[in-house]
Amino acid sequence: MTKFNIQDRIVLDEMVDTFRSEMNKNQDDAETNNRRPIITREYWELMIKEVQSKIDGFTLKKALSHSKKYR
Repeated sequence: MTKFNIQDRIVLDEMVDTFRSEMNKNQDDAETNNRRPIITREYWELMIKEVQSKIDGFTLKKALSHSKKYR
């Protein structure tokens, strides 16, 4: 099993952050236009948390501490 190093972790953090930002934008747009999203913001946040937990589990301790420090 390969563990994520600092560079891998930076890319993964950026991907998760970008996804969260786009999800929030999409949810806000739906609310503004009185549309009901198929998947709720709360559900997306639970899924993001789960993915983040799995990423943390595959991350080297040094990379994880770096992520927590600079994120």
